[in-house]
Amino acid sequence: MKNETKNASLFAMVFTLLTLLVVSFPILNYLSLSLRFTQLHQETQMRLYAQEIEQTIHALSPLQKVFLFPRSIIYKTALLDEKNQTIFSLINENIPYFANDEYIKKGEFLFYKHALPTNLLHAKFLVVQKELSYSQVIFDLLVIIGVVLVGIFIISYFIIKSLLKPYIETSMRMNNFFDDVMHELKTPLGIMQLNIEGLVTKYKDKRLFRSLAALSTLSTLYDDLEYLIKNKTITYTTEMLHFSTFLEDRIAYFDALSASKEITLISHIEENIEIAMNRVELQRIIDNNITNAIKYSYPKSHITIHLTKENDAIVLCIKDEGVGIKEIDKIFTRHYRGDIFKGGFGIGLSIVKSICDKYAISIEVISKEKKGSEFIYRFGV
Repeated sequence: MKNETKNASLFAMVFTLLTLLVVSFPILNYLSLSLRFTQLHQETQMRLYAQEIEQTIHALSPLQKVFLFPRSIIYKTALLDEKNQTIFSLINENIPYFANDEYIKKGEFLFYKHALPTNLLHAKFLVVQKELSYSQVIFDLLVIIGVVLVGIFIISYFIIKSLLKPYIETSMRMNNFFDDVMHELKTPLGIMQLNIEGLVTKYKDKRLFRSLAALSTLSTLYDDLEYLIKNKTITYTTEMLHFSTFLEDRIAYFDALSASKEITLISHIEENIEIAMNRVELQRIIDNNITNAIKYSYPKSHITIHLTKENDAIVLCIKDEGVGIKEIDKIFTRHYRGDIFKGGFGIGLSIVKSICDKYAISIEVISKEKKGSEFIYRFGV
């Protein structure tokens, strides 16, 4: 459910941003027109205010001894004579030269020059100053953009969520199916392996050895598939492992598989080596390498396994005398198989590579065709 919500939110966010990008040009045009319209509206208001001042001056009587010049918190005014000399001014800034223009924009202020008829103040022109303000336009535009984007996000979120729902449900059913299948397979595999091991001990029959070897291969494949399925849903935590003993146990596990091809497993394991790593992931590295070494080795050959500690690294080396590798650079690619006749799904080494990347384990592969291959893993300590 959390992943569904997260995916829907992510897609909705991307769709909203793309929509904003597409409509950015018309939005900028709208903003430009709105700013121009706002300035024209303010110019009209300045003209009307100038006409009010003109009427006040025109109504001045010759007998009137005191004249209180109109003032405003929005507009500032000044009176000029016919030579553009200041008679009276409430404007703090320098009045610009108008030439033939009625309106002049200077910085953040707009100036308007209004011609006056003959009057008792001997003023020829009235200059009106106003601070330009686009805050309302910008605020309105931001509100519109915000409402539109929120609306697009909500609508796209629910649309995408409804579209993803069937796929997510299918994916959940598939995951549950694989979990159930893997769980059901584990028990019979274990029972078969225990019983065949008992029969091998008692009867020493080659057919039983082959059956046990086949079960070992199947068990390794099962472990790989289980790791792939669970890797996306659970976190594999690290623990201190006795690497030396762990490796010895895994080598012993493959005795039946190696015996089926009369392959000898030779180990040189330094004692008391420990490592901080998850048990399942370390097993995947060891099992896949030993399985591949047995699978691609010639009958009656040798596989040598070394575990040593060198300076600041633990070195695991698995060397076989098999067919070798043609394309070393491709062996860690998912579904790649060096020999299609040997079977398998080509997922083992890709799992090994992902685990090595997680723990910063370096991998070195040395191989010669028909001579054998050597896989060297260096674990940091």
